[in-house]
Amino acid sequence: MLNEPQRFVTKEEVQNSYEFKLTKKIVLREFPWIKDIVLPSDEEINNFGLIFCSIYFDPIELQKQEGWPFGSYMKFYFNTDMYPDKPYYYISSYLSTIYAVDRDETIPVQEDIEKTMKQVTRSPAIPSDLKLGKERYLVPGEFAVLKVPIPPDAVFATKQTD
Repeated sequence: MLNEPQRFVTKEEVQNSYEFKLTKKIVLREFPWIKDIVLPSDEEINNFGLIFCSIYFDPIELQKQEGWPFGSYMKFYFNTDMYPDKPYYYISSYLSTIYAVDRDETIPVQEDIEKTMKQVTRSPAIPSDLKLGKERYLVPGEFAVLKVPIPPDAVFATKQTD
């Protein structure tokens, strides 16, 4: 049915849903550098049909996996606690603003995460009464660089690419 009204949900309702728990379990297993998936606030969760999640990740593990150097300016964030009340150093919608590589290199990783999340949501193995609702997909919205120890051998670019 076209133009079916969006089902409004709360953050707590989504967190407790089978669909979210399964999605989170599979994403964390498939992408071991991802440490948590955080839902938007109650005020933001219904702004769109898609539910844009924050992907909390270990930047060192991803660097070791992909070989991407950090943007040179990331040293500032790693050495300055700009967000003392948050578990992350920095947050961005794109991995290419964290790592000094072309966006064409990071987009496949972001697309793989989104594809995995959507596959769970669309899976016929999840009964419809356990789903969030038609067209209510969980997708990555932003990437939060977790506060982890940055080893001395972490690789930084000398200049950020455009």
